Amino acid sequence: MNENSKIIEQFNKGARNFDDWSVTQDEKSIKALADFCELSKSDIVLDIACGTGAFSLLAARYADNVKGIDISSGMVNIAKENAKKRELDNVHFYCQNVEDIDVDNQLFSLVISRSAFHHMKRYKNVFSQMVSCCKPDGRICIQDIISYDNKKLDDYFEEMEQLIDKSHYRTYTKREFFNLYKENNIKVLGLFESESNMDFYDYVEHTIQNDISRKNIDKLLMKGLADEEIASCLMEKDGHILWKRKVCTIIGSK
Repeated sequence: MNENSKIIEQFNKGARNFDDWSVTQDEKSIKALADFCELSKSDIVLDIACGTGAFSLLAARYADNVKGIDISSGMVNIAKENAKKRELDNVHFYCQNVEDIDVDNQLFSLVISRSAFHHMKRYKNVFSQMVSCCKPDGRICIQDIISYDNKKLDDYFEEMEQLIDKSHYRTYTKREFFNLYKENNIKVLGLFESESNMDFYDYVEHTIQNDISRKNIDKLLMKGLADEEIASCLMEKDGHILWKRKVCTIIGSK
C-alpha cells in the first residue's frame, strides 16, 4: 500500500473522530491563525489538506470565498455537512490529491495548510502546488508540528506518532519549512514557534484505534515515562498526560 492509500484509508475510517477532536474544534486557535494571516473580506482562500474543514469554515466568515481540498472523501463529506449546517454558501470542498491540484493557477490570495505536512512524503511537491495556486503578492502559510532538536526525543516521538496514526510520514524541522520558502523565492513575512500541551489520550483517539494499537501505544508510553529525558515532554496534570509539542507557523508573500 503506497503512502496516499494509507492516508486515504486512515482518514476515511477516522474522519468522524478527527472532526470531534478537541484540536479540530478549537476555534480560538483557528481564529488566531486567521488573524496571523490577516484574513480579510477581499481574500479568496485555498485550504490545502483541509480535513473536515475547520479552518475553511471559520475563514468563510471573514473572506470572500474559500475552497478546501483533501485527499480523503470521508473528510470532505463531513466538511460539506458542516458547511451546510452553518448555512455557508461561500465555501466549497473537493476531494483531490494535494500533489495534483485541479484549480486555476494564480487565483488565490491566501493558500494555507494547517497540521497536515507531517503526512506528506513529497512535501516539496505540495508546496510547489501551493505556490502555483497563489496569485502574485498573495500569501502562503503553513502551520504544523516540528521535530525535536534532540535526536533521542525525536526518534521516540516519531515512533509514537506512527503507532498512533499510521498515515504519519515524518515531522519536519523548522529549517525545512523555512527552506521551502527560500527555495521558491517566497518572501517570509512572519514566523513564530509555539508550544502546545496536547492531552495525550485525546490525541490517541483523534483517529481509529483497536485493542492491539492501544496496547502498543501504552507500552511505548510507559517506556517513555520511565525515562527522565523523554518524560520531560510528558507532563502529568489533573489525571491527564500532556504531550509537549512545538508548532511552527510561517507565512510568506509570492
